[in-house]
Amino acid sequence: TTNISLGKSITEVTIDSVAVLKIVKHCNDSLPTMVAGFLLGLDTNNRLEITYSCSSPQPRAESEKDGFDDLDGTEYQVEMMKMLRDVNVDNNCVGWYTSMYLGTICTNDIVAYQYSYQSSEELSENCVAIMYDPILSTKGMLVIKAFRLSKAFLELKRTKSNQFIRPSEILEELPLKIRNIGHISAFLRCMEDTPQHKLQLNCIYDTLSMTNNDMYTEKYLELLSNLLDELVAEQQKFQMYSKSVSKTRQEHIRWLMKRIQENMEARENGEYEMPTHLSESGLKPLPEPPLRQDPLVILGQVNKYCSQINEHVNSSLHKLMLTSQLDSSADISSSLSSVN
Repeated sequence: TTNISLGKSITEVTIDSVAVLKIVKHCNDSLPTMVAGFLLGLDTNNRLEITYSCSSPQPRAESEKDGFDDLDGTEYQVEMMKMLRDVNVDNNCVGWYTSMYLGTICTNDIVAYQYSYQSSEELSENCVAIMYDPILSTKGMLVIKAFRLSKAFLELKRTKSNQFIRPSEILEELPLKIRNIGHISAFLRCMEDTPQHKLQLNCIYDTLSMTNNDMYTEKYLELLSNLLDELVAEQQKFQMYSKSVSKTRQEHIRWLMKRIQENMEARENGEYEMPTHLSESGLKPLPEPPLRQDPLVILGQVNKYCSQINEHVNSSLHKLMLTSQLDSSADISSSLSSVN
C-alpha cells in the first residue's frame, strides 16, 4: 500500500480567513497552554487549499470527567470529519496546526508528529503543519507559517538511516497565503467605506513602543542558552560513545592480531587455522552510535532562534530611528509654533 497522493509536490499553501480566525481564537483562548488541531481542505495541482480547521480535544482531569469515556484525538477527528461531510464541508485531512512559543518550531515532538502525517498510508505526503505564535502576534503582526518535512529528511526516516543532514534542511517553509471568499471581501470593503473605520485609520504609534523589547530579547537568549545546554549534553553522549568504541576496537585488534599469530604458527606446524571472524572472538560488538536526529533538530532550532534575534534587534533599531526622527520633528514644530 502506498500513500494517497496526487504525485505532485505542493509549492504553496492557501488558507481561508475563517480557518485562520478559528486557529487564532483557539490558540489565544487556550494560553498559556499550547494547543493543536487538524486541518481540512484539498490538494490540487501544486497548491494545498485549507478551507476549515478543527481543534483537538484537550485531556481533562479525573475530577472533570462526567463518567463517559472521552474520545481520543483520532476518534474525535474521525467523528468530526463525518459530521462535516454531512453538511458539505471539505472533510479531507491535509495536515494539522499548533501554537508555538516565541518561534519554537524545530523540536523532536513536532518533527515526529509531522512525520506521522506525511508517512501515513491514509493521508497525502503533502500534509503540512501550520504554526501560529500567539505571543509574537500581539506585537502588531500576524505570525503564522506553514512547514513540512523535506524529502531528504523523509528518506532518512523511512530508511532509518543515521546519516548527517543539514539542520536547515529538516523543515522547509512554504509560502502561505490567506484568502477571503467573495462575501467576506465585500463585507470588508463596505467596512472600509464607513466613517467609523476611516477614523480608525489614523496613525497609531503603539506599535512603535519599545516597552517590552528587553523582555523579548532576554527570553530569546534564555531559550537559546537552554538549547545550547541540551546540545552540550548531546555532545557528551557522542564523546562517551567515541571512548567506548575506541576501547572495544582496541580489544578487537588485540584479539585479531593474536589469532593471526596463532594461525601462522599452526600453518608452520601443518595444523588447521582458526577462523578470524570477530563473531568467533566472544567479545562484545561495537556499540550502536547515538541517533543524530536529536542534536540536528536542536541545531535547527538554534538557527531559528538566532534568525529571530536578528530580526527582533533590527526591528528595534528601526523603531528607535523612526521614533527619534518623530521626536526631532515634534521639537522643530513646537519651536516654530512658539516663535509664531
